[in-house]
Amino acid sequence: PRHPDTPTHRHTENLNNIHQRKNSSDFFKNHPPIKSPPASNPRLRRLQRWALIAYGALLLLTSLLPSNRLPRIPDWSELFSPDKVAHFIAYGIFALLLSFDFRPRYGKRAVPYAILFAASFGALVEVLQGVMGLGRDMDPVDMVANALGALLGGGLFALVTKLYNTAFPSREATE
Repeated sequence: PRHPDTPTHRHTENLNNIHQRKNSSDFFKNHPPIKSPPASNPRLRRLQRWALIAYGALLLLTSLLPSNRLPRIPDWSELFSPDKVAHFIAYGIFALLLSFDFRPRYGKRAVPYAILFAASFGALVEVLQGVMGLGRDMDPVDMVANALGALLGGGLFALVTKLYNTAFPSREATE
């Protein structure tokens, strides 16, 4: 039996790989990114995709409706506008759903892509509101609220995923 502090062959091999990685500029050429496995339950995957599509359509519809058709949101204060909180929450949910959808395809890049997509979508919607002549105005502060919400949604997904993976490590990681 070996002492618990004695390095294993695998440990030594990993140290050699790290040393090679630092000395080799073509490490990433020889090691393509690891792809996430497909969803284990196709029905759940399909449900997630439809939830994303339906929510995106709802978000687009409510963002482009003429303002006189929307219910008035009471302005509780100048500093903490309910409108901005609504943008923050809406785009947080959107980025969260996008993160679920992007993860099988993009792996660890899913969250940044989801945040970028949701924030860009929010900025585009604001521009469309300003140019379509529907009685709505482009508001740069809304763009900021959309981007911060997207950041929160992506961050929440990353945090929950990390906690889940820590609590329930995969079989491959423990072998």
